[in-house]
Amino acid sequence: MIVEKNKVVSIQYNATDETGAIVDSNADMEPLEYLHGHGNILQHLEEALEGLHIAEEKKVTLNPAEAYGDFNPELVVEVSRDQFPDGAGSVEPGLLVRDSNGQELIVTDTDGDKIVLDGNHPLAGRTLHYTVTIKNIRQATTQELMHGHVHQTHAHDGGCCGGNGDSCGCH
Repeated sequence: MIVEKNKVVSIQYNATDETGAIVDSNADMEPLEYLHGHGNILQHLEEALEGLHIAEEKKVTLNPAEAYGDFNPELVVEVSRDQFPDGAGSVEPGLLVRDSNGQELIVTDTDGDKIVLDGNHPLAGRTLHYTVTIKNIRQATTQELMHGHVHQTHAHDGGCCGGNGDSCGCH
């Protein structure tokens, strides 16, 4: 069996940036399962894995445009602490917040009454180097194909994703 559209693919991966720092990895975890061809992982990474077999390893370099986009300085804004609800005392760098439009922003700095928010993905503007090993490939279930993502079946509930067996429970 090969990696191709509509197959459930299990991968182990390490991702480093241009400095060699690990920015993402599942090396010490269970392999990541995804439904190939359904946009569940980065498009260019998915395309690079097409046609591989179980146990094959591939090194893939993605420039910013192929990964999380270029860093956009216009997505960095400085706001006043009084624009936050009463709990603004706990606003610290690294906190993920949503603006009134539902846009996710990361607090990158606080200085007195000023809070700096960044709407860029944390890996925007970075070249990423992936080392990926194909751990398993299987046929997708009809339900997985209908929903466009992998379902995890749990023995304790008979369903997927914590559902009751009749529906995904993820939607």
